[in-house]
This record gives sequence, structure tokens and C-alpha cells, in this order.
Amino acid sequence: MKKEDPEIIKTLRQEERLGTLHAQSSGKHTIVIPRELEEEPLDSIFTFLRHRKDQDIKTIDLGDPIQKYRIIFDNSAVAIMLTDENERIVHWNKYTEKLLGMNREELMMRPVKYLYPPEEWKKIRLENIRQKGIQYHMETKMVRNDNEHIDVDISLSVLKDRIGNVIGSIGIVKDNSQNKQMKQALRASEEQFKQLYEKAPIPYHTLSSDGKITDVNEKWCKLFGYIKEEVIGNSIFDYIHGDEQEAAKASFQEKINSKKSYTGGHERTYITKNGEPRVFVIHDFLSFNETGDMLSVYSTMEDITGRKKIDEELHKAHYWLEKKVQERTVELSKENLLLKKRNNEYKRSIGELHIQLEKLQKSQKKIEQQNVRLKKLDHIKSNFLNVTSHELRTSMATIRGYVEILLMKSLGPIAEEQRKGLEVILTNTDRLDQLIQDTLDVSRLESGTMKFIPEKTDIGKLIQYATGTIQPVADGKQIKIMKEIDEKIPELNIDQERIKQVLVHLLHNAISASPEGSKISVRVNREPEEVLFEIQDFGQGIPKNKQKKIFDIVYQIDSGIEGLGFTIARGVVLSHGGKIWVDSEQGQGSIFRFTLPISPIQDQEGKFKKVDIF
Repeated sequence: MKKEDPEIIKTLRQEERLGTLHAQSSGKHTIVIPRELEEEPLDSIFTFLRHRKDQDIKTIDLGDPIQKYRIIFDNSAVAIMLTDENERIVHWNKYTEKLLGMNREELMMRPVKYLYPPEEWKKIRLENIRQKGIQYHMETKMVRNDNEHIDVDISLSVLKDRIGNVIGSIGIVKDNSQNKQMKQALRASEEQFKQLYEKAPIPYHTLSSDGKITDVNEKWCKLFGYIKEEVIGNSIFDYIHGDEQEAAKASFQEKINSKKSYTGGHERTYITKNGEPRVFVIHDFLSFNETGDMLSVYSTMEDITGRKKIDEELHKAHYWLEKKVQERTVELSKENLLLKKRNNEYKRSIGELHIQLEKLQKSQKKIEQQNVRLKKLDHIKSNFLNVTSHELRTSMATIRGYVEILLMKSLGPIAEEQRKGLEVILTNTDRLDQLIQDTLDVSRLESGTMKFIPEKTDIGKLIQYATGTIQPVADGKQIKIMKEIDEKIPELNIDQERIKQVLVHLLHNAISASPEGSKISVRVNREPEEVLFEIQDFGQGIPKNKQKKIFDIVYQIDSGIEGLGFTIARGVVLSHGGKIWVDSEQGQGSIFRFTLPISPIQDQEGKFKKVDIF
């Protein structure tokens, strides 16, 4: 019997049949192979590869089988390696370097054991290939030059000389990584399909060509009251109502003969394990092989038992409804006569209403005329305030100027009592000037004519400006201002000067309400969609019944509170889309709070929207 060729020879011959051979030129260079090796192609190619030098062969003679193997060896799409008797790599083909990511210097005389992870090398050793002489299709892992492990399929052949001594080995290595990934993906896909089948919210069953059940899902078992093992192998017709079994068999055979994969749904009554009839709409999907023979039937079942019962109830209800409609029609005819009488009465009432409506329309016209007059008066008032305020401030400026000149003794010496009197005049002039300015601000806020100039503002710097402005007043009472500012606060698009005006007023109020030597806390924190400002003092506090009125202009006038700062603060904050309020306990001080939105309320022109602030 002729000895079977090793795997390497089979592979090389297969490569030759696939047309891998090619010649480099028309010349020839012959390599002499001893006659005694010609019948041992594996020994011949091993001898040829071990002893050749690159410069020995410039062209290839395709007539020589060993030279053909050499071409196939170099151009094979699998890695081929030869080792000597000490298991060191002595030769390899181009694909080996590509597979392992190594060059000639890294592969030459490298112990083959270092190409495998230690645990895989132990498994290969346990195969005892030196004794067996050959090992086909062993799945293992190899280590690339970048330490990446790759899945491979290897075939090993041991080479021996004439007297049986091991002179080396030859191995074919195929990259199996992609196959492994495809198998894993296939298994995952099969598992996913199985889960979809098993966990589907509607019942499924699979049938053979003779109507035997080959599989059912969990929903099917739950509806019918069986477990899989009880039904697989049984005929599906055993579970169909007796009155429909023959028709079901005929329909099943008709679908098979039609050779169509789907012929539409049909209604069928089944019997569950406890004898309950249930009605389903069945959709059968048939699969056929290439010759047209049916392989399987995949059926989905839509339970319409409840729908059927509802249809019956609806039919009964429809009958009784028609009867009730007839009775009600008679009643409605009587009621219609009564409605006609009432309609006549309504018409008379409508006529009277029209008369009243005409009177209301006349009253509305009078109100509209009064509103027009009030708007004119309001406009006159605003103009009067603006003109009067301007004239007053001009006079105040003149008075302040002369008082300052007198205090500087530019017009001659003044006595001490005169100096004190002039300082009182200057102080009250400043207070009066501020009151005029506050009155103008209130009027502009009320009419919606106050101008705002929004700009990106660093809140930390704004707090520093405000506290720096009021610091001399605080120093006069030895009051310390504490600041706590959240670092995560973004820049706000606000009118910097107007918000500073709010802060200065609230700080001034806190200083006025605080005892000497106390402290005031200024806190700024970020909320989800807004920034919260808090100014806390430790003065006498504000009574509960007055806390909501403190921002009211009428209350400030009646209560005698100095200035209109709280009213202006409220108007500025509301115009920015924020809120302002106070929390206070008598004897424990007050906390004034206000918020500004991170995204301000603006109209299309970029100006703050007018809001009702009073």
C-alpha cells in the first residue's frame, strides 16, 4: 500500500492546482536532488529549503516538482514553518512573517515554543507528536510579536532520516480567528433567535410535513396548559376542535400542494388541556427545499377568543340598542314639542338680552373713552415728572455746587456753626437728589420705559464692585461683610449697573438694620436654571405681616421708609425675569433673596420684556 502524503504535501499540491505557480523569467536554473530523495517529496523539499541560498536561484524551472513546491511554499496563503532537530525555526514562507508580525531576524533560529502561550505549548507537548510522527488540525493559540494571541489551526509533521532519527519538523498554520468570530456570532444569533421564539408574546408552533409538532414556544404552552415534552411528536390536528379537524387536514394538504410560502391567515378553534375551546387566527409560513419538498411549517397564532365573545355581546347589545332607540324616538318626539314651546320663550328672552347688550356696549364706549383720558393723564404725569425732576435736579446741582464752594471757603471764611449748617444742607441735598432719581426710576419701571443694557457679566466681580461701593458705610459701624460665591456660577447676560443698584440698596438696608460691630453675609449659589443671591443681616428683623408689603410703593410712602429702593429693586429683578422676597424673624435679622435666570427673558430685539411690577 502506498504511504499517504503528509499534510504539507497535500496543501502544496492543492496550491499548485489552484494556479499559484508563476515563473520569473524564461531562463532556467536547475537544482540537483538526489535520486533517493525523489520518492520522498517531503524530505526533498526540506533538504531543498534548508540548504538553498537566495542568490542560488534567480529563475525557476516549472518542470521540476521540487521547484514547484518552492513557488507554492513562498506564495501560500497559510503560514509554513520548518524547524531543525532542536525545534528551532530554520525556514518559513512570506505569510508566516505577516501572520506573526515578525521579520527574518526575529524568526531565524527562534525556538518554536516561544511562538505559543505556555499553557498551549504544554497541550501540544501532551500530544506526543514526535512519537506519532504527524498531527492534523489541532486548534490552539499563537503569540504575535505585539503579544496579541491569535486562534490558529495547525498541522504538524515530524521529519526523520533513513534510520529514524528526528531531523526536524514542518508545520502548516492557518489563521482561525475569523472563523472563531463567525462561529461565536452564529451561536449568538441562534441563541437570540431561540430567545425571540421562546419569549415571543404570541404562541408559535413548528410542524413537519405530515403535521407533527416539532417545537412550541412558552406562550403556546401557557395558553394550552401543556409542557413541551407532552406535545412534541403529536399531530397538531389532535388539538383542533373535532368539528374542524377534517377541514384543517384538507387545508394543510392544500397549502403544501400550492408550493407557496404563505397563503394567508385562517380562523381555527383549538381545545386546551382543560377542555376549553379557544379561537385563533393562524398564519402558516412554509419552507421548501430546492426540489420543492416541504421542510417545515412555522405558524403564529393570534388568540381572538376574547374578541369573539365581545362580538357576540356586541350583537346582543345592538339588538337591544335598536329596541331602546325606537322607544327613545317616541319620547324624543314628545320632548321636541316641549322644546319648541321653550324655544319661543327663549326667543323672547334673547330680544330682551339684545336690549341689555346695547346698553352694555354704550357703557363700554364710555369706559374706553375714560381709559383714553387716563392714558393721556398718565402721559402728562410722566412728562411732568421728567420735566420737574430735571428742573429740580438742576436746582439741586446748583445748590450743591454753592454749598461745596462755601465749604471750601472759596467765598471767604466761615464759622464752625456755619460749616455744620452747610454740611446738613449738602447731606439733605444729596438725599433729595437721590429721592428724585428714585422717583424717576419708579415712573420708568411703571411705564415700561426704563432702558436696560444687557451684557455678559462676571458675578464674582459684580459682588466685589457692590461691596466695595458700600464698604465705607459698613466701616462707619464697624460691620464686616462676609462673601460666599459658588465657583460654578456662569456669566449672566444682565444690566450690570441696574443689578449693582439692587445689591447696593439691599446692602445699605442690611447695614442700617444691623447693630455696630456685627456682620453681614452675602451668598451667591447656582440653582438648576437660575442664580440665587442672599443678603443676610442680624438686626431686629421685619414683622411677618409686613414682609410682603415692603416692596410696595404705597406701603413705603405710608410707612415712612426712606427712599424707594425696595420698589426699584423689585422692578429691576422682575424685568430680568427673576423673583425677590424676604425671610425674617423678629429679633434674629432678615435674609433678602432674589434670583436671576441663567437664560434671561428677552424679546426679539434683545431688550428685556416689560412686566407688571406693581
